[in-house]
Parts: sequence; structure tokens; C-alpha cells
Amino acid sequence: MVFEDFYDDYFNARRSLEDPYSKVSIPKEKYKNLMEIAEKYEMLLRKFDQVDAKKTELHKQLETLKEDGRQLKDLEEKTEKYLNSLVRVQADFENYKKANYRENERYRLRVKEEMLKKLIKHYEDLHRALKVLDSLKKGESVKKGFKMIVDNFEKFLEDEGVKPMHSEGEKFDPYKHECLLVEENEFLPENTILEEIDQGYYLNNKVLKPAGVKISKSKL
Repeated sequence: MVFEDFYDDYFNARRSLEDPYSKVSIPKEKYKNLMEIAEKYEMLLRKFDQVDAKKTELHKQLETLKEDGRQLKDLEEKTEKYLNSLVRVQADFENYKKANYRENERYRLRVKEEMLKKLIKHYEDLHRALKVLDSLKKGESVKKGFKMIVDNFEKFLEDEGVKPMHSEGEKFDPYKHECLLVEENEFLPENTILEEIDQGYYLNNKVLKPAGVKISKSKL
């Protein structure tokens, strides 16, 4: 370095000045300049040491930050992995809830259908009993009370979505009709429903109880 050369020259010169055998006289101004150069050199040397120490410290901090960055990246990857796992678990749980809800709805509907089928049998028994009562000449008050019961029963079934079929004149459909009788008829197309012998019912437009019917058959 330049300052080191100055420094060596300066102290070599001083030693030569102090050497009684090689003393050299220099001007006072030059001596003063040499002292200032030496002081500047020492000051710069101290600053260099400070800067070098600071550089070492910053290098350590940089390595720490790099390590922290690697740890942060690893943490982010783990967090993303756990988050994706959580999303999948949540989606599975939502699918389970929906599937469970659908299964519960199917079970509830099956129970409701079976219960309504039993109630329809009771309703039809009451309706037949009412027809018997209507055929009697006496007991108007009993007829009136019994009819009220049948009407209330019918209103209850309607409120639950039960509606009677009206199949007469329709074409026979095995999905909603059950053939009980066949009758030859030359005026109607074959498989036309002539009579609804056993009343059929819908539950919200779905067949709850198929109708027992008599259908037409062409003459040979």
C-alpha cells in the first residue's frame, strides 16, 4: 500500500536521524508533513479495521438471513402443504355432510312413503265405510260426522303432497299402473285404461301407489 510505503520510509528516516553515525537534518516543515502523514495513516488503518470488522459482522448477518430465508421457505412449503391438506379434509367433510344429508333425506322420504301408504289404506277403508253409511236411510248426524272425518283425512293427505291418480282413458303405463283385468273393446286402442279399480296415488308427482286398472284388448 502507498501509506505503508510512506510509513516505512518515515520510520526508517527517523531511525537514520537518531543514528548518531547517520544523522540527517531535515526542514521542520517537512518533518511536520511526515508526522501528519503518519497520523493519517494510523487513522485510516483504524478505520480500515473498523470497516473490515463491520464487513465480517455483515457477512455473518447475511449468512444468518440466508439461513433464516431457507427456514422461512421450508416453513412456507410446510404451511402450504398443511393448508392443502386442510382444504382436502374440509372438502371431504363437506362431501360427507352432503352425502349424509342426501342419505338422511332418502331415508326420511322412504319412511314418509311407507307411513303414507298405510294411511292411504286407512283412508280408503274410511271412504268405503262412508259409502256404506250413505246407502243407509237413517243416521244423518252419524253420516255428517263420519264425512267430516274422511274430509279431514283427505285434506291431511293433500297437505303432505298426496294426490289421487285419474287414469281412466290413459294408455297403460307399467310404471304407474297394475293391470288387474283385461276386456275386449273394438272402439278403443289396445291397452287403453277402461276403469281404475284400485285407486292410485302420487306423492309430489312421484308414484306412491300404483293404480289397479282394467285395460282394453282388441278383438281378434
